[in-house]
Amino acid sequence: MAEDKSVFLNPYNFISFPQKRAEAYTDTDKHTGVIEYTITTKTPLFIPNSSSDKAFKESETVTDHKSYDFFSYTNLDSKKTYENEYHLPVIPGSEMRGVVRNAYETLTDSCMGLLNEEIYPVKRSYEKFIPGLLCQENGKIVLYEASSMRIGDMFVDGKPPKRFEKDRNGTEIFFSVEGKEGWKKPVKNFSNNFKDAKKENYRKKGYLLKWGMSIEEPEKEDKSNGKKADKKDNSNGNETDKKDNKKARYHIYQLRRDRDTGKYKKITFFTRDKVERKLLAVVDSYQKQPAVSDDNKDAYEEYEKDLQSFLDGEIQYFPVNYSALDKENIYLAPAVYSKEVYDNNIGKLAGEFAPCKENFCPACDLFGHIGKTNKTCKGSGIRFTDLYVKEEKTPENYNQYYLENKITLQTLGGPKLGNVEFYLKKPDKNASFWTYDYYILNWNVKVAPGELRGRKYYWHHPQVHFEKVEPTNLNKTVRPVKKGIEFKGKLYYESISKKQLEQLIWILNSGSEQLGLKLGAAKPLGLGSISCTVDQVQERKIKLAEDRLVYSVEKIPLENITYETVGFSQNVKEEFYLIAGLNTVSKNIPITYPRTYEQKNGKMEEGFKWFGLNHWIGKAGNGMIGNRKNVEILKTLPPIKTDKGLPYDPQVERKKQYWNYNHSGNGWNKDKNKR
Repeated sequence: MAEDKSVFLNPYNFISFPQKRAEAYTDTDKHTGVIEYTITTKTPLFIPNSSSDKAFKESETVTDHKSYDFFSYTNLDSKKTYENEYHLPVIPGSEMRGVVRNAYETLTDSCMGLLNEEIYPVKRSYEKFIPGLLCQENGKIVLYEASSMRIGDMFVDGKPPKRFEKDRNGTEIFFSVEGKEGWKKPVKNFSNNFKDAKKENYRKKGYLLKWGMSIEEPEKEDKSNGKKADKKDNSNGNETDKKDNKKARYHIYQLRRDRDTGKYKKITFFTRDKVERKLLAVVDSYQKQPAVSDDNKDAYEEYEKDLQSFLDGEIQYFPVNYSALDKENIYLAPAVYSKEVYDNNIGKLAGEFAPCKENFCPACDLFGHIGKTNKTCKGSGIRFTDLYVKEEKTPENYNQYYLENKITLQTLGGPKLGNVEFYLKKPDKNASFWTYDYYILNWNVKVAPGELRGRKYYWHHPQVHFEKVEPTNLNKTVRPVKKGIEFKGKLYYESISKKQLEQLIWILNSGSEQLGLKLGAAKPLGLGSISCTVDQVQERKIKLAEDRLVYSVEKIPLENITYETVGFSQNVKEEFYLIAGLNTVSKNIPITYPRTYEQKNGKMEEGFKWFGLNHWIGKAGNGMIGNRKNVEILKTLPPIKTDKGLPYDPQVERKKQYWNYNHSGNGWNKDKNKR
């Protein structure tokens, strides 16, 4: 890859799925023996010793900061630190088993055995949700359309008005409004007590929503010109993340009647499970945000608790907000601007490449599987030993295995499945936006499941640079093994076919073709690249000679074991060789999670900014708009074969188009097929 200072390489990409999953091999020959192999660290490697998460002094000076030493069989004392104390590094056999299985699955067109099928992706929605009320009727949960009104006073010092402290979400509120304009103003005449409401003649009824969080502060005077600053009216539950925002008012949700029939407007029915999955998942995703404020966290927890009370029949009506693709596909959330929990989980989208349940694939057949009955279960035919350093030093020299200094890693979270431009294929060449449930084509919503890109793999970094990172409660300090350390291990095999044996040999000898595997933690930062070479393969043989059983051990020749001869998939070969290639990536291109130009030379923080820019919304280019149809994804993760990097500014081409528009006088894309 040639140097291009305007682009970066995303740390991972995807090897495409073949058209069909392979079936287990039918070979009946059986072989038993051992493969002895060596791995060499091509970049620093880290596998944690989990016996202590306070291994270094950083955990003493920074609250809730976790620090780990490299894996060893030393049981670390959590009350002690190990700054200048070193242990013999060990690579657990289970770690190598996982790495080899992943490669084997890919190269044999097998299933993704370790896939978490039950994950329902969650993503922030660009659609403005509308008020609704859930009600339990005849064993079903009915969603009704509702209207929303602000109620009471603004929060003071981040705390709600005292009169609401003991009220729950869904509390029955009686109220009145004064004149036609009263609907546009906060309700001041209200009570949660029926007798008091009757006495005061409050004839209207609604239900309390205690979800008025993170609303922009009231407009302020701009001292430079005497004008008031513009303020977006997001008074009903906008969930912006600005630190200087204040909470606003609570709301009353009132059932809406159909003008023709006079009946309350039913939207759809839900099961309890579906409400929990759709609504609780949204609340949970906000609770898990590292930067969530204490006030917001309390509100999330209260809303979740009150929802459970409603589901248990303790509350008659419960306020929500919803967005409907159609009558069958509806998203629920506590706020107007929120997230969507998709109906298609990862297992469904993986299709036949989800973990095998029956008709097992080559990987499940070799590594073992659990069937529906005892008869359909199969144990593994292979066993990995732990790996120990090839050159064992004396204890006083154990430090020579490690980097000179321990390092504090950048904050790394789990997979960001909401980044659909990376994890999903573009469903149509003219699609402007897409998710796991639908896509937008020519300003129309098309309900259709998304298509996964394939199997996730990480590029090998030609060199690793560690950014200086201060310890926090969100990151970790670790002590990796350095580059160039050799570990020896064994793989014992029993009653497997010659084909399976040679496939394992090829994977464990892939370093001879300058291919690498990824092992351990912090792969996106470049850690964990290893090269594998086979030292020898021995097979145990038992023969009948002169009426006697003769036991012998024979060496298996390694020559002529190639990708083609072992029967690996041609569907994935090119992509695998590229992303597994230790020399594929040039030293001149940075490998990093997406950054903007402003973040280019700084610390990797606020990674969402690039993705925000990548979602084009009109002339503004980004922000909340209230309509998913007006969003356009600008850049997608290129296929492995053509991945030359992504621009720091994903809007650069769009900006040029707008510049041409503003200076041409011809109008902007009159053809709606060309957004």
